[in-house]
Amino acid sequence: MGSIQSPKDAEHPPQRIFLVTYPRTASNLLLKMLALDDQPNTLSNKIGGYYFRPAFLKSRMTGKPYRPMGHLSSEEAQDMQRVFQECFEELERDSNAAIEQGKHYFVKEHALWLFNPTDISVTLGEQNAHPESLFRVQQNCSSSISTWSSKNQTVLPDEALRKWCLVFLIRHPALAFPSYYRAMLELREEGYLHESEFQPHLQANMTLQWTRLLYDWSCEQGSEPLMLDADDVISNQAAIVRFCETTGLDPSQLKFSWDFVPSGGQADSPSESETKKSLGVVMEKTLLNSSGVLKGKSSDGIDIATEYDKWKKDFGQEIGDILEKSVRAAMPDYEYLRARRLDSKTT
Repeated sequence: MGSIQSPKDAEHPPQRIFLVTYPRTASNLLLKMLALDDQPNTLSNKIGGYYFRPAFLKSRMTGKPYRPMGHLSSEEAQDMQRVFQECFEELERDSNAAIEQGKHYFVKEHALWLFNPTDISVTLGEQNAHPESLFRVQQNCSSSISTWSSKNQTVLPDEALRKWCLVFLIRHPALAFPSYYRAMLELREEGYLHESEFQPHLQANMTLQWTRLLYDWSCEQGSEPLMLDADDVISNQAAIVRFCETTGLDPSQLKFSWDFVPSGGQADSPSESETKKSLGVVMEKTLLNSSGVLKGKSSDGIDIATEYDKWKKDFGQEIGDILEKSVRAAMPDYEYLRARRLDSKTT
C-alpha cells in the first residue's frame, strides 16, 4: 500500500491521505486545526471526507425500527451495496482528480463506516443470511483484481485500500464513549435514531476493534501507518506539526485559535432547520462553541473507576455499567494502538 513520505522532497508525488477515526476522537478539531481549505498542496471535499456516511445512515441510523442485516431481502441488501458503491466511486473520482492536479487528497472516515455489514452483524451476535460478497464494492476498471485478505473486513478490496496512506486517530475510551452516548441521546431525541436502533448502534460504535483490524491490516501490507492520539491534538502542537511534515500538509497553515462564530443552528438545509438540528450541530457542538483548543479535554490523569461513579450519577446504574464494561473491553486495543502513536517514536 502507499507509504507516508516526507514532502521535504520536492519531487515527492501527491498521495491520498486517509484519516481513520471513530466518534468523539477530536477529529473535527483536528480538521479545524489543519485548515484544509488553506492548504496549498492538498484538496478535500467540503466536509473533509465522510464519503461513506450515506451508507452508514442507511444501515445503522435510519430513524426507523431496527432491522438486523439478516432480515433484509436480497433486493434490499443489493440496494445497500449500491449505496456503498456510489460512496466508493465518488471517493475514487475526487481523489483521482486531485492526484491528476498534482495535489494530495485528504479524507476522514470513521472506521466502522467502511466495514462490511455482515461482519458488523456477526459482532452484534445477529443471524445474517447474506454473504460478505454481496456488500463489497466493485472497482470500475474491468482488469482490476479485487481481493480481501483475512484482516480486511471492509467493503473495499485490498487493492483500493493500498492506494491510501492510512493515518489513525484514537482517544481514551473513558472520554470517547460517554461523550458519544450523550450525543446519541440528542440524536435520538432529534429523530435520527430510533429507540430500537439505540442499543445495537452503541454496541457497534463503542469499541476499538474496527480501528485495530484496519491498523493490523495496514501493517500486514508492509507499511507503518501513522497513529495520533486525541491528547496530541489537544495538547501537543509539536506532534501535529510533525504530522503535517510527514504527510505533506503545510504546518504554517495550522490554526490553534479562531474567532468564535455563533452557529445559529447550522442546518444541513433550510427546511431541516424548521424540524430538527443537523447532524453537524449535534456532533460538533463543542467545536462550534469554541474559539480554540480546549486543553481540559485530554485524558491526563483519567481513572476509569472514578469516571464510572460519574457515569452512574449522570446516566443511572444500567448505563453506567454498560459504559464501564465497554471502556474496559476497549482498553487493550487502545493501549496497543497508543503505544504506536507518532509522538512516542524517536525522530
